[in-house]
Amino acid sequence: MDIFSELIHFDHQLFLLINGAFPRTWLDPVMTLVTDMGNGAYQFPIGLLILFLVSRKHLKRDVPLWIATALLSLMVGEFLKKQIARPRPLAYFHDRILEHQVNVHVVGPHLMANSFPSGHTFSAFSSAALFGGLYPRFAVLLYLLAFLTGLSRIYVGAHFPGDVLFGGFIGYASSWLVLRYLRPKIDPLQPRLVEMGKEE
Repeated sequence: MDIFSELIHFDHQLFLLINGAFPRTWLDPVMTLVTDMGNGAYQFPIGLLILFLVSRKHLKRDVPLWIATALLSLMVGEFLKKQIARPRPLAYFHDRILEHQVNVHVVGPHLMANSFPSGHTFSAFSSAALFGGLYPRFAVLLYLLAFLTGLSRIYVGAHFPGDVLFGGFIGYASSWLVLRYLRPKIDPLQPRLVEMGKEE
């Protein structure tokens, strides 16, 4: 067995360990809520509300940076999903589940295709890395929430740990690029944007 095959095998076994390691009765609804934090349909409205309440004066800087980060991570992530087309855990373990050799705990949709990388995770980490860079005092909390989002994707049976790991890397890298190359172009415009906001 080569190194790559060993890593894939380890990824599969780690999934089974994590997916089956937690209590179910009270944790299912909690993990459902946590996993939704990586869904843009929930993340953007809530995030915009928080930005409006916490840092209204930087809204015209932060929103373009957030959109750029989200689009970059989405384009890279979706390209890899279609090119790699890795089966989801339910699809990979399908025969062994029918033969009662393994048990996969699933909460929510029974997803089968395009497992790599985790979209919820790259969305969560792109936001955490961006706003952790813009507002360092919130960095620990934001990364903790992103980590829990990634963990929830394994818990609900949607992704292997490797999908989550690389999803986190894509999200972080996307934010780093935006902060490194786009923020310096927007920051000088900040005073003008603030003045425009006052005039409106």
